[in-house]
Amino acid sequence: METESKKWSTKKIASWSIVAAALAGALVLTGVADLSGYGIASKLFVFFLGAVIVMQIVPAVMLMLAMFKGVRSVFTKSSRVKAGK
Repeated sequence: METESKKWSTKKIASWSIVAAALAGALVLTGVADLSGYGIASKLFVFFLGAVIVMQIVPAVMLMLAMFKGVRSVFTKSSRVKAGK
């Protein structure tokens, strides 16, 4: 029972951290763009583009970490595998 709640809380933390990263990236991109003379639609569009860019970076980082983990496991398993059979 305790491991179920631990898994659930880990998933919840991961989900909220992804949402926080998307919002932070969108806000940073909106802050970098000088939109002082434009309307609210332009600001919302740039905010949306920032969220899209960040949401593309999150899976890329997760994929890269999984690839590193896979490569590392190949090297650690090769020393344990018996040759000949």
